[in-house]
Amino acid sequence: MPEGPEVKIASKYFNNFFKESKEIKFEILTNYYHNKYNDVFTQINKHISTFEPTYTVGKNIFMNLNRNLIFNFHLGMTGGWSNQLIKHCHFRVYSASKELFFKDIRKFGKMRIISKDIFNTKHISYYDMLNKEYNYNMHIKFLEEKVGKKRSVCSILMDQRYFPGVGNYIKSEALYLSMVHPEEKWINIPRNKKEDIVSNTRNIMLESYTKGGAELRDFNNPFNKSKYKLKIYNKDVTEDGNIVTSKLTSDSRKSWFCLKKQKLSNSS
Repeated sequence: MPEGPEVKIASKYFNNFFKESKEIKFEILTNYYHNKYNDVFTQINKHISTFEPTYTVGKNIFMNLNRNLIFNFHLGMTGGWSNQLIKHCHFRVYSASKELFFKDIRKFGKMRIISKDIFNTKHISYYDMLNKEYNYNMHIKFLEEKVGKKRSVCSILMDQRYFPGVGNYIKSEALYLSMVHPEEKWINIPRNKKEDIVSNTRNIMLESYTKGGAELRDFNNPFNKSKYKLKIYNKDVTEDGNIVTSKLTSDSRKSWFCLKKQKLSNSS
């Protein structure tokens, strides 16, 4: 699934593609999207008058339709933009001179219209590490106050309330860099190590975004070939030759970690 960096890249690509367009329209192309999202796209075309750039919080993309309504969509597992009408393209966005298609192979993309009040309540940009409004001190304070002490750190990192935009590869990379076992309980992690996890997670997300994202099975950079290199995710050994363990962890996802560097405390 595309994570925060890849979603932000998709948003930027859309904005660059239509930046010279004064007006855009949306058109559903498949029966599946027509049956599921016809009301959503009717609302979009009813309220959108001029091109509005998209923006992101976590793994969600948003476009303002008017002062109160926002188009919110999620790429799902395999969603992304295509310059050509190919198989699995479910809707198109077009202007007077160009068009872009949304492909969604597994049909896990989610489309909806939300109000500004819902956006302000549920999509808090202060904790999105790729957002210009991100506030490190507020984030640390929020985590200390809200996170369940006995939860595993891997499940916390994957919880979008606490780490918007973090997914499987960012989780594994951040915990490896922080030298923390994915099943370590939050209560057992010292304050300075928690700060390391937050800082390292942000650095990884920023590096991934600036270098082009993680080009895994479900994402290809639409601008150019990514230069981002993973250190532990989906690896058999680390760069220094240590064995990498991969297993299903308590976040119900697979984690990659190095037992030599990421030791689990006796109290976990």
